[in-house]
Amino acid sequence: MLIFISMATSYTRLQLRSFQTSSIDLDALAYTFTLVNNNSTTAYFAMEGVSYWNGSQFVYKDVFNSASLSSLVNCTVVSGSTNAGFIIDPNATATFDFTPTATIAKSQMKFSAPNTIVYSVADTTASGSLLGVDLGINP
Repeated sequence: MLIFISMATSYTRLQLRSFQTSSIDLDALAYTFTLVNNNSTTAYFAMEGVSYWNGSQFVYKDVFNSASLSSLVNCTVVSGSTNAGFIIDPNATATFDFTPTATIAKSQMKFSAPNTIVYSVADTTASGSLLGVDLGINP
């Protein structure tokens, strides 16, 4: 008997400062995306299809004509066929459901958030504090 165990996937605020290709294939089932905003202002998050060679030309993965977004909490969204931009409420945990109708290969989707690094003169390590969103994906 083969048992499939789905694992949660997460991306840190630092990782999301640059585009991150999905680390998992998104199969045709419902995924809950959780974005925790630790900033006192709105934060932003984007997910989009990547450019790939279809055998004759480069095209962008058409994500949102074959997937749905629903159950948005503490966020708003603007989406097109290849991308979606989210505005996350201040100091809030936002969630939404993302449901593809067919598998989206991990190499065909990426995520990002323009998170801010804030430095303080009290920070002797000069490591800074990251403000914005981190991401968790649960199947």
